[in-house]
Amino acid sequence: MSVGAEQIRALLDKRTQGRVLNRQLGLENLKRHSFENATRGLTKGNQSVRSGSVEDERLNDGKPTLIPFFYDNKVVDAKEAVERALESGRVWPSFDTNKEATAASRSISDKLGAKK
Repeated sequence: MSVGAEQIRALLDKRTQGRVLNRQLGLENLKRHSFENATRGLTKGNQSVRSGSVEDERLNDGKPTLIPFFYDNKVVDAKEAVERALESGRVWPSFDTNKEATAASRSISDKLGAKK
């Protein structure tokens, strides 16, 4: 049985849409976590995202994944951050490279920091 070009295109479109939705939901979860666990500058009152990119097979099949590193009013190490991210049950955004993940984290932090 031969698979037609339209079927292949539909499958690729579905996968692409799934990745885009995963990333959007994951970024929203990161923002939500930031608001729930906000760090505030003592002088400016800015909020900041304390997140980092990790590669762990349990998160997004090992792709670079952006997760929070701030829990209970303290910055945690990568091992604890991964465990807490898994325990949360939330979707976290994955990227093709760590560079992309870092850029997304900075963008979120900049946007939150600009809000007063």
